[in-house]
Amino acid sequence: MTTPVKPTKQTPSNYATPSPAGRFNLASIAALHSSKFAEGFSNNERQAAARALLRHDVHIDGTHYQTRTPKGLHPSYIAFNPPVEQMDKRTLTQDDLLEAGLQDIFDAVNLQDRLDGGISLIIRCAGVAVGPTFSPEKIPLDIYVTPRELQATPERIGGDVAVWAQVFAQEFVVPHLQRFSQRCAIERVTPPKCFPSTHISLNRLQYLPAPTVPTGARIQCSAQPSEVFASNLQACANDSEAASIPSAAIREGVILTKSTSTQPAALAEAPRQLRQRRLADVFRPSGNPGEKLTDPRILHQGRDGFDARIAPTALISIGPNTDAALDQLKLGDEILPKLRMLVSTVRSSRWEAVFRSPKWDLNYEHASLLAKALLTDLQGFTLNPDAVKPRSLLALTVLTAILKILGILVFLCALYFFGLLFVY
Repeated sequence: MTTPVKPTKQTPSNYATPSPAGRFNLASIAALHSSKFAEGFSNNERQAAARALLRHDVHIDGTHYQTRTPKGLHPSYIAFNPPVEQMDKRTLTQDDLLEAGLQDIFDAVNLQDRLDGGISLIIRCAGVAVGPTFSPEKIPLDIYVTPRELQATPERIGGDVAVWAQVFAQEFVVPHLQRFSQRCAIERVTPPKCFPSTHISLNRLQYLPAPTVPTGARIQCSAQPSEVFASNLQACANDSEAASIPSAAIREGVILTKSTSTQPAALAEAPRQLRQRRLADVFRPSGNPGEKLTDPRILHQGRDGFDARIAPTALISIGPNTDAALDQLKLGDEILPKLRMLVSTVRSSRWEAVFRSPKWDLNYEHASLLAKALLTDLQGFTLNPDAVKPRSLLALTVLTAILKILGILVFLCALYFFGLLFVY
């Protein structure tokens, strides 16, 4: 930032003791509005006021999606605004303006918390240059959480914010910076480089780094490497006091880690050996929808679960809806291997078209019926009569219901007219 300029005139009486906290009130705002703008304020203060005026109502100006070049960056991007060379006045460089704008954000939200007694959380990442193999732990984050609330419950709020920062870096920052790099390439601009900050921690002593300024509320940090974060969660899960961790986010992560680690060792050693609760899932080697089938071997349910291996040629039903559809269409069990290959090689939206092809030779109604029943089973639903009912039968059912309603209306009208005749 630039060095403050000493006022050329005596400071007005309204600003005899211009402390940042005490000056922000209705009387001071009214006095500033009616006074000469430059008198009694330093250069930095005048620049702050100018920034406030220039960004007024930006959040509702309707230009959020504008770009200088199609699929590029917003016209206000800092690289599109060359520095103004004015030797007779104090000006900011591009880097100074970016830092000053970020400081304004923390000033505004902190003051708002003081004004209305609220609580706020900001997790922000600037647009920076990233390489083709960048990872979350290399990206600096700026965090604000209401200091008084963080001090009141540092283990609970600090742990939650640390987990949120990790998730934010992995799930939001990484894809965003990839898009940002593409936009910079389109605009032919070079984004600034970045350097990692102090990493978050899952240590109950201190989850977040200290503020950048001892009296401040801005926290700079970086996420942990994904493998390190998972390892730290595993360490928390092995802790005898894991259930007493104040942070709800960390407790949920510990529960998830425990549920993952308690799976049978055989499943980890042989990922193709299935231990699923739904018969339809035997067509997914690891339970992941859409994964290609590579091993036709399946398991059947023994006394202790799906443990007894059976011959590779054995057939297991996909589900009750598919079974009902095959019986209704009078298709034999030999079609099951074809269905398994279909669900692993063709997306569900094209199943009906495949069934209508010469290879399957099903008419429109039968193809629709079988595709609907197959999808219902693979989604894990129980027997659904509507899924195995032909469209013509459904239409007939609806028509029957309409006729019944019309018959009731005719009967009521007849009773009404007979009642009128009886009265007169």
